[in-house]
Amino acid sequence: MKALKTFYSRALNAFRKSGGTEEELMWLTGSTLALFPAHRDEVRLRLKTMEEIVRRAEGEILDIGSGSGLLALALFEKGTVIGVEKRADFFPLLRELENGDLKFIRADFLSDDVGRDFDTVVFSYVLHDLEPNPFIKRAAEVLSPGGRVLIGDFDLNGLREKIKGLTGLYGLLVSEELILGRATSHGRECDAFLLVLKKTRRLKNEGGTNPDEG
Repeated sequence: MKALKTFYSRALNAFRKSGGTEEELMWLTGSTLALFPAHRDEVRLRLKTMEEIVRRAEGEILDIGSGSGLLALALFEKGTVIGVEKRADFFPLLRELENGDLKFIRADFLSDDVGRDFDTVVFSYVLHDLEPNPFIKRAAEVLSPGGRVLIGDFDLNGLREKIKGLTGLYGLLVSEELILGRATSHGRECDAFLLVLKKTRRLKNEGGTNPDEG
């Protein structure tokens, strides 16, 4: 994958710019590789999920919880990308990845202005430890009519069914559902899944309060 090679090169550059030594690089790499056998299936499913998300993304893309920026970099092959990340410590690397059509903003997706009328909103391994309701609502608000939400994650805490149960509240429908495989994540064996939600109508109070409120 072209994006993975670019990501690795830019990550090394950011590491060296920060003053990282070859001994520290060997320690970091070795520590990660030592854990690989136990996490092999999870790693492979994460890469597979990324490929499936990239295959379906298009247009103006919003990537929520960009983390290290690898997925956003891959999504850049399909359109213009804005990555949203709250953690400041990722930004030395994220700034290395930016170009004219790929940028990252430090923001809280639920409370900050991240833009509107996106064709694709992506959540990749973001929602499994969170209550999905406010995130799905916000995604529907910033989507253009006919736009899609792509959600790839492990099915922890009943996440997949929770999301499916929310779609009708926010003018969304499930247009595709895939089980990508099974692995141990967060200490539990569970399915990796991909959900594609399509926006079928504009919310009456879009940009305002939750339709459940008031």
